[in-house]
Amino acid sequence: MSQFTFTYDFKDQVRQLEAGISLIINDAPTLLGMVGIGGEPLFQTKYEWMSDNLNSNRANVAAAVSASATTFNVAPGDGEKFRVNSIIVAGEEYMQVTAVNIDAITVVRGFDGTTPAALASGDGIRIVSRPQLQGALPGVDEAHDRYTDYNFTQIIERYAAVSGTQMAVRTHNVTNELNYQVELRLKELARELNDWLIFGRRIQGQKSVPSTSGGLLYFAEKNASAKKNLSGAEVSAKAINDLMEQVYLRGGNVNTILTNTAGARQISKLAKDTIRTVRTDETTGHRISTFVSDITGGNEATIIVDPNFPVNKIALFDRSILKLSPMQGRSLYDVDASIPGADFVARQIRGEYGITVKNAKEKIAILENISTSVS
Repeated sequence: MSQFTFTYDFKDQVRQLEAGISLIINDAPTLLGMVGIGGEPLFQTKYEWMSDNLNSNRANVAAAVSASATTFNVAPGDGEKFRVNSIIVAGEEYMQVTAVNIDAITVVRGFDGTTPAALASGDGIRIVSRPQLQGALPGVDEAHDRYTDYNFTQIIERYAAVSGTQMAVRTHNVTNELNYQVELRLKELARELNDWLIFGRRIQGQKSVPSTSGGLLYFAEKNASAKKNLSGAEVSAKAINDLMEQVYLRGGNVNTILTNTAGARQISKLAKDTIRTVRTDETTGHRISTFVSDITGGNEATIIVDPNFPVNKIALFDRSILKLSPMQGRSLYDVDASIPGADFVARQIRGEYGITVKNAKEKIAILENISTSVS
């Protein structure tokens, strides 16, 4: 009498799956494909990091200033950037600072023969230099506290089960049905991890509530990253350049533009007759894969097209700030989940990861409410 037999050759193994999912991730044109998986391990479910930035040399006028006014207010908190004898410039007019009282600045107008001019509320001021007298006493402490941010780890899991019959039946191109189902679950995991990076919300776990890890959009919102609302208009080069400049003025740098397909098509339209292309035998047409800003020196940003990103937003950021790391000893793995005597075999897939988003205020900008179609 003949009988079916089959082997379940990894029944008692605990298999590390990070190498397998990395192959899936690297083949996907998504944010996760760019960031990757497997940063340095985390050792706490709540973990912290330090963010820091250079002192700014820019300020903004708090209210309109006439051409003759010698004392005016700058935006709240900007006053600490100024020192007596500082040389500042607004438009074409240079001024010299003679006194600072919190956010009220007293100046000599039309310094060095320049022409005084009225300033509108919000106009920018650049601090050109802060010359010192010979024999001056030590300066004012300009250190500022680095700020601490934090996130929580999140557990991710999938379950794959195959009946004894499925394992026994021969299927074209599949030598082990259970292993095949595990690979499908890994693809689903990659999609979910990518969504964590974009949409994740930071929630501390409790007895009946699982922890979740905050992602890019969460930290941009929480830290008041630069943003611009296009009110349903299509993307323009000016809008992108304006936001890149805001990041630059905050001390950051944009090297990545993350967008959905509609935003990518709108950006490609900006090329018009000045198209930089890279062609291969497998591709036709053209697409814009880098954007060079009009900032002096040019910030060059790689455009990542991720169909999972919100269709009405574009994110501009420095990709070095973003990381996905496993909890120590909890990188993605699977274990036998078969029940003795049951007519099926199963694997339980599980891992625990956390997202780090450093300097979100300085290094992320969001272009929001863009057109969701292309004219």
